[in-house]
Amino acid sequence: MLLKKNRGFSLLEVLIALAILSTAIVFIFRSFTASLSAAVFAQNIGRACYIAEEKIWEIEKGFPNVTSQQGVFKWNYNITDLTEADIPDLKELHFSVSWPQKRQEEYSLDFLTYLINK
Repeated sequence: MLLKKNRGFSLLEVLIALAILSTAIVFIFRSFTASLSAAVFAQNIGRACYIAEEKIWEIEKGFPNVTSQQGVFKWNYNITDLTEADIPDLKELHFSVSWPQKRQEEYSLDFLTYLINK
């Protein structure tokens, strides 16, 4: 007599396969959202650098700067006179740009440059 071979999957095998598949999908979506938030963070760093470059140029050229905010980005600067050094008319410009990221954490970039009055 020929024995009948069982060619189907049992319910337990199907449930284990679904559990493995759903776990893999959850990890894929988590990594996707982490990649998106990292991209947004990098984009904000780029925007902060562009704002700092523009505002430092305006300060160097002597244009009046009334606003200290552009969208979610805030900035401030401090100019320190370094005449006690041996170089007259030298000033130090400390520029800081900050913005809120997820969960309202405050991130900031600080820039330091020197100005010479002519």
